[in-house]
Amino acid sequence: MANFTVKTLDNLPDAKAGKRDTYHDDKVNGLSLRVTSKGIKSFVIRKRIQGKLVMNTLGRYPAMTIDQAREAARDVLNAYSVGTNPNKEQRDNNLKGVTLKQTMNDYITSRNKNLKDKTISDYWILFNKLLIEWKDKELKSITRDMVEKKHINIGETSIYRANATMRLLRALYNYAIGAYEDSKGEPIITSNPVQRISHNKSWYREKSRSNIIQPNDLKCWLLAVKELPNNKINNIRVNIANTVSDYLIFILLTGLRQSEAAGLLWKDVDFNNKMFTVRNTKNHTDHTLPLTDILITLLNKRRLNSSSDFVFPGNNTLKAIVNPYKQIKLVREDSGIYFTMHDLRRTFATVADGLDIQHHIIKRLMNHANNDVTIKHYVQPSIERLREPMKLINEYIMGKAQ
Repeated sequence: MANFTVKTLDNLPDAKAGKRDTYHDDKVNGLSLRVTSKGIKSFVIRKRIQGKLVMNTLGRYPAMTIDQAREAARDVLNAYSVGTNPNKEQRDNNLKGVTLKQTMNDYITSRNKNLKDKTISDYWILFNKLLIEWKDKELKSITRDMVEKKHINIGETSIYRANATMRLLRALYNYAIGAYEDSKGEPIITSNPVQRISHNKSWYREKSRSNIIQPNDLKCWLLAVKELPNNKINNIRVNIANTVSDYLIFILLTGLRQSEAAGLLWKDVDFNNKMFTVRNTKNHTDHTLPLTDILITLLNKRRLNSSSDFVFPGNNTLKAIVNPYKQIKLVREDSGIYFTMHDLRRTFATVADGLDIQHHIIKRLMNHANNDVTIKHYVQPSIERLREPMKLINEYIMGKAQ
């Protein structure tokens, strides 16, 4: 084709299936038109740069006219002549305009294998509730002043959420600094606006949560938990009430985290060797604990009527139980004792300490990381070392129900 005209371009045939035909303009050397098998026509620039063929798509015909294509082609070719690659330049411009929402998506995708589902869920809750107004802002447009003011504003309602939001924002910027580079390998984002909070030492001081169910309250609490299935509100939810009742007691007797107990599968309960294993815990290890007679009785009762892979299924038996806040509210009301799910784990540890169980044993029961090099790398702990301490804790707790 000697020259692009409206008549010639309009009359070009579609390419054969799976092929693309290319036509070249004589007026602007380097400008071409590609035609697909569906008749889509696109203006492109094809140029060899340092031995490598590079292509720029300018636009589609007829939305882009021939004159517009020639003008755009000259601009691109001029850029190449002075050593600029428009493709790289466009990519750099796109990265410079990266938004907070895009960074959040990229961060979650990048870290997905190393983050628990609950952690990801918690991050999105913080983002959607407290950072949502910045979702379309470019990272470079979020200033230290803006970050400092938001930290203070959130802190007026909750210092814990204020700190948690800023920790998430800090993680997003640290990710962006390492992930987004221009065509020369230079970082697009060079500073983290959350640094001001650290520099000014303005992080809120968070008090360690220390609430437990006191020994003298255990009887009342256990009674309220056991009576859940009999609560008139649960007339049509007897199954879930039974599950939550067992679930709460199981967590109190094992010290497991809420998500660990919820994810427990029947295939990981070994009645023969009197032990069970929680997979993929918070510290990315499996956690095996002994089964006491009290726990075996509880689990055997559940197993008789179970049709799920999960020991504690939700309303949908194919899935694990999720936060049963309505049932927890009933227990709080009936017992008069306010508690959180993590308070049960904290109570387990406090009871263990009160029974003079050695701290390294309590650590193992709680699946806390052990930094002792010898224990970590050379000593392979036996489950039997935990059996008697577990029995003592269980008997103490259930003894309070008498």
